[in-house]
Amino acid sequence: MLSINISELIWTIINFFLLYFLLKRFLFTPVCKLLDERQAKIDGGLNAEKEARASVEQSRSRMAAEKAESRLEANRILAEAEAEDEKNRGESVKAARSKAREDLRLGEAELKQQNEQEETLLREKSGDLSALLSARILGQED
Repeated sequence: MLSINISELIWTIINFFLLYFLLKRFLFTPVCKLLDERQAKIDGGLNAEKEARASVEQSRSRMAAEKAESRLEANRILAEAEAEDEKNRGESVKAARSKAREDLRLGEAELKQQNEQEETLLREKSGDLSALLSARILGQED
């Protein structure tokens, strides 16, 4: 038959609790502490990665916005430069036309003055020439 020895049972229970206490004190607690520290380190690394990714995404979006803003600014500057160039070109053409008109007017005035001088000279010379011709004609007929 099966008999239960009370003293062995008590010693077994005492040994069990003693072993449990020793394992808990020197094995389970340090291992759990080590596992908790490791998990905290892993969680910290994952959080740092998430923050880094968020920072990178934020930087990318900020750079994209700055790039778009720079493009808009460059397009605005180009448009202003083209408008200024068109304005300057128009003013240059207007100034060139005005100068050409003035030069033409001055040229016409100078030409008119030369014509008047030549006519005056021609009238003076024609009088002298007709007197000389008359003198020769009269001198030959005599």
